[in-house]
Amino acid sequence: MATKRMHRQGTWITARRGVRSALLAATLAAGCAGPANEKPPISAGAPPPRAEASASRSSESAAQVLLREEVVPGKLSVTVYSHAISTPAGPLHFWTYVSEGLWPLGQREIRFSIKREPGDAEGTFDRQLFKLYGLIYELAEQGQLVDVHGRSQLDGPPLLGRDGFHCIIYGPPQPLEGIAANVPYLSAVMVTCEEENVGGQAGYARILARLGAAAMAYPTPFWTDRKRPSVARPGEADQTMITKGPRTHVRGASVRMERKGGLKNAAPTKSFFIPGDRIVLRVLPRGLDNLKAAVAKGDEDALILMLEMDPSSNTGLFWYPGQTGLSAITSPVGMNDRITANFLVLAGDKDASKAGVAEDGFFLMFPVATWKRIREALISGKEITIPGQGDMPAFAVEHVETTYVNPIDGKRYESEWGWDTAQPEGGAAAQKRNDKVETSLVLLTSEQDIAKRTTVDDLSEFAKQIITIVEAQVGTSKGPGTDLLVECELLPGKKKKLEMAQRPTVDQPFAQAIYDKLEKIVAPEVKGSVKFQVLFKIRGGSPPGP
Repeated sequence: MATKRMHRQGTWITARRGVRSALLAATLAAGCAGPANEKPPISAGAPPPRAEASASRSSESAAQVLLREEVVPGKLSVTVYSHAISTPAGPLHFWTYVSEGLWPLGQREIRFSIKREPGDAEGTFDRQLFKLYGLIYELAEQGQLVDVHGRSQLDGPPLLGRDGFHCIIYGPPQPLEGIAANVPYLSAVMVTCEEENVGGQAGYARILARLGAAAMAYPTPFWTDRKRPSVARPGEADQTMITKGPRTHVRGASVRMERKGGLKNAAPTKSFFIPGDRIVLRVLPRGLDNLKAAVAKGDEDALILMLEMDPSSNTGLFWYPGQTGLSAITSPVGMNDRITANFLVLAGDKDASKAGVAEDGFFLMFPVATWKRIREALISGKEITIPGQGDMPAFAVEHVETTYVNPIDGKRYESEWGWDTAQPEGGAAAQKRNDKVETSLVLLTSEQDIAKRTTVDDLSEFAKQIITIVEAQVGTSKGPGTDLLVECELLPGKKKKLEMAQRPTVDQPFAQAIYDKLEKIVAPEVKGSVKFQVLFKIRGGSPPGP
């Protein structure tokens, strides 16, 4: 038997091959957020206008290599691809430039995707971008690196021949069908310097969200549109609350609101928040030191943190000057129960707790003693949770793991944007049927790929069948607490592969009975591999390891 360790909580004993099994339950990798066309403002108590992301990537054309150019001989090459995505309005065609050679210098590889206009021949892509890549390489050699929400401003002629395109904003990676990614990369978008200035003063998530809103693409378009109108507004730096006080860009951190039912579940009162809401400041390993330094240098009475878009959210707020209500864009994938924002304001108040939404951000005010505890936790790099009360949402600072070690085979799964926990659809109801079992889900295939290969309904129904089988078997068993892990890989042709692990010891008859029943479940049809795990904590779970 192979022995694995997971999260320092005991030892996983992998079942013998004769006791193979299926596993389903819950920690989810993922991410996104986005916006829509500007619409009339509405009251905060009503569901906001939202833009559904209409650019579907479910039927993308196969990417074709047009050219591979050696920009820096022996060191940097750039490959240009031609590809397309389908939308309700018709296909959109792109040229995508992909670098290879920046990562050895510590610079993430960089992709530019340029939307082709009607009449653009496939081979008429802009070769001037190769010079831009050469400049990026020179700067990287000098240690001048860019990251998510970084920016570049260039002298000389405008990019792509568009007046005003002298600036670049670097966004999170967005996978594209048929274009492999073997090392970390950034999706770069060309913007006007007025747009970059708004981002620099009020948060780059604000600009990325507006671009997503205008393009109806969630969370933000992976491409540059040479013909789009500007999303900056004249003099808007003086019209936003963010610029009224000291604020800090914090990379590697994001904020989201968690609400069952999403924004459609509106507050019955004038308060934006409803009982059960949570505001979560999520900190990736690369953002921990940034956040600690920002808080230590910041105002002791209040913090204004300009953050990245939360990659695991499925709804994003966006805002324009003059807008008094809420606007949001939602992902076509997921339950829309996680809402990301551009900024978070945290402060102490001598009177009482207060919370709300303003522009495209959240603000939370706590009693002075509570605020001091929060600030101390942020400076020391610790997690903290403040329970909610009534319309005051709970608040949590969470450190996000980016590595998941599969206890089945020891394989390490890296998610640069972190692993998130979630209950499968119907999971809460299932737990009520059997209070001896807690269930959680781990997606080992990205949400984007899952959306292309199967449907949420099919995957949810299959997962619920696994949960029902395990719960029924637990109801007939006795013994101490244990953890059970079921791993399932769905394959085309309604095939499936099942594996199981259990700790602290393997209960052979129990595991075999579950496996035999799981083998009889009919797998849904999928268009490609979909792999996930379900973790069951039975009778409180196994005792912690040393």
